[in-house]
Amino acid sequence: MRALVLLLVLSAVSQGQVYSPRVLLQGQPDPSDLARFANGICARAHAVTPRARAEAIWRYLLTDGRFVAPGAWYHIAGWAYEEPLGEILDPLKLINSYGFGLCYQLAPVLAATWKAAGLEDARVWFLTGHTVAEVFYDGAYHYYDSDMLGYTTIGRGAPHSSVVASVRQLETDPSILLSKLRSPKDADPALVDQPWYPADLREGAIAGLAELFSTSADNSVFPFERAPAGYRPDFVLRPHERMIRYFHPERPGLYYLPYRFDGKSWTEFPREVAQYGIRTGDGPHSQKDERTWGTGRLEYTPPLQRAPSQTISVQSPFVIIDSEFRLDVSLPTESSLAELETSVDAGSTWSPAGTRRGPFTGSWTAEPAVLQRSAHGRRTAVSGHYGYLVRLKSSGGADVRSMLLLTRFQHNPRNLPALAPGRNQLVFESSPPLVRTPWPVSIATARESTMNNPVARFISNQGQGFWLPGGTSPAEFVFRLTAPDGAPLSGFNAGGRFLDLSRSLAPDKFTAEVRSVSALDSKGAEASIAWSSTPTGPFQTIWSYDPRLTWRDGTPIDRTLRWPEVDRHITTPGSREVYVQFRFAGVALGDVRLSVETTPPAGSCPLRITHLWKENGVDRSAANTIPAGTRNSGYEIGTTSGTKVENEALIFECAPANPHKEP
Repeated sequence: MRALVLLLVLSAVSQGQVYSPRVLLQGQPDPSDLARFANGICARAHAVTPRARAEAIWRYLLTDGRFVAPGAWYHIAGWAYEEPLGEILDPLKLINSYGFGLCYQLAPVLAATWKAAGLEDARVWFLTGHTVAEVFYDGAYHYYDSDMLGYTTIGRGAPHSSVVASVRQLETDPSILLSKLRSPKDADPALVDQPWYPADLREGAIAGLAELFSTSADNSVFPFERAPAGYRPDFVLRPHERMIRYFHPERPGLYYLPYRFDGKSWTEFPREVAQYGIRTGDGPHSQKDERTWGTGRLEYTPPLQRAPSQTISVQSPFVIIDSEFRLDVSLPTESSLAELETSVDAGSTWSPAGTRRGPFTGSWTAEPAVLQRSAHGRRTAVSGHYGYLVRLKSSGGADVRSMLLLTRFQHNPRNLPALAPGRNQLVFESSPPLVRTPWPVSIATARESTMNNPVARFISNQGQGFWLPGGTSPAEFVFRLTAPDGAPLSGFNAGGRFLDLSRSLAPDKFTAEVRSVSALDSKGAEASIAWSSTPTGPFQTIWSYDPRLTWRDGTPIDRTLRWPEVDRHITTPGSREVYVQFRFAGVALGDVRLSVETTPPAGSCPLRITHLWKENGVDRSAANTIPAGTRNSGYEIGTTSGTKVENEALIFECAPANPHKEP
């Protein structure tokens, strides 16, 4: 078993911290939690009935900002991708770090948000060339498309009083769509709700859209959860730590550049398309309007100890672009040495980040190892992750007098509270004291992280793979989870992806569609996730796979992709360790997601919140200090009426008595 060293020295379990602070405009949906996000969208639209709630969420996530404010999502290919799973499907990741993507990403976001809003069910369909979602209410499924910007109703009545069609109905009757046309490029406004597939309509391509459904032999439904849910955008601000989120890129050319790994080499994932003027160097901006991505930074000045080695953690709620370490050092002799290393796997492996030898006194800047350089950027040892450890080693009389850890990240700026001319009511909230620590497990090396050396074999092709049982009995992967520094656990999270391969189809990380694999006999298939407080059990099952599908509308579908994404939370107050078991036979294991939760000691820190904006080009700012321990509060910021307000940044700083200092 490979040891996972969850060292969080000088980090997440110290006193005087602020837990997941957030500021929103009054009535703005909260993106930190899917249920709050979904209910906020519905409240904003005054949507009460199931249909109204479904349509409010569909409209909020439309990809074209001309049809809805604030234009929370836009359509762009190749930029919402993280190794090793590839195209991002986790709704909260997409909503918080990106705010853009393609149909196969937006459809799972729609389905998950509908469920979070309390609707009975939602599911995702893969139509070769397009991915869509439908929601269950009033005893039936109904298809809404935020990516293609439309939905259609049955019959020739007014759309708001007619039944919204399902995928199955569109498969069997293309006229449901085609009957809404007065001509190939003109829809009858009395029969459709706007927007109604504007791009297809403009090109006279509604017949092609109808054909996506009616050529049903290659359509498949995901009968289980399509999207993983292991990510949460929570974070902890420590004394002398601040977070800056800009409403735009901090500077030109600063963005998270995804790289793909095909089993042999790493290459840029975004593709340039000269025909449409799509250039990687321009970053992931909207092709239809002025919407862009945002960037930000975490800045932390940790307390340092006179020790030969110390480890500090950085946890980001958003995808990391890169990092920089600024130190003030005194290296009096030739034998004096200061070294920095980083780890993204909880200390199992380390990458060099810089070495400085004496004699030297002054400022020293280092950065994580650069693993790849390409035409439009670089991949560092921390890029594409959500946290890392920094280890500082010193010897020979070296004196590190101060250190600033600067971490740049990418985020969705449409989640920020954008001030408008006049009075702006803002709402502050923070979370209860809780530290959630990911327990990183790479699926390719998952067996090395277990404590029981399971009998299983890993099947890999082009940098993507899964585990199959290696014998006649079910494979069992058992992981031992402990809290940082041996603190008692308050709970843990366990999840994974299981794959029925009986159709010779598996997920393709490069397309979020399907790839061909060798078939696996699924007769007698079983899978489960269970846990125990001891390595020998007994294990309590928290999820089990049932291959006998049930259909909420009573209509069976024989074209299925049975790839359940499973995520469960378990409360275990006082436990020092837990053992999580993944058991499977007749299906493959394609991903493992684990994290532990601890309750830190009592103590909090005042939070200084600063808003930066411009009025007619003139810099303006407003600062508020939230007293230590405050969980929710409100305040008002006034801007000059009639001026052009340009929002610049929102800054959070955990501000104890001593001011924040940078070397």
